[in-house]
Amino acid sequence: MKIILFLIMLICGALAHGQTTVSKSGNTTAVAKTPSKNTKSTKTSISISNSDNYYSLLANFDSWRTKKLEKLLSENLDNSLFSTDADTKIWKKDHNGETAYSFILKEEKLKVNIDKELVSNATFEKLKALGEKISETLSED
Repeated sequence: MKIILFLIMLICGALAHGQTTVSKSGNTTAVAKTPSKNTKSTKTSISISNSDNYYSLLANFDSWRTKKLEKLLSENLDNSLFSTDADTKIWKKDHNGETAYSFILKEEKLKVNIDKELVSNATFEKLKALGEKISETLSED
């Protein structure tokens, strides 16, 4: 009986911790994170892909996190790049008619795309750091 209780407690403890999965294929790295079960969220997921030419982040989250992300993006991105389309908030930088990067925030969803060939290394590093802040913000309790 004690062994069964111990196993149940061990399994519950393992399930309570958040998980991070990293997958590499060639020059592409994909990271998927789920927060711990101790958070308010029941559906937060973050997927990051970083290849030689592109960086992308796709996040799905509970609606109560949307305002927090909007504030983070507003504080870190150039407001002259900001536009709205219905309930969608968009920060988009074009370079010679092509999209260098975009941050598209909808209720419960964020999509980030960066074309590394169209942005400087310094800009990429700044935007990548913002992606890490986004991931941290979504993983918080």
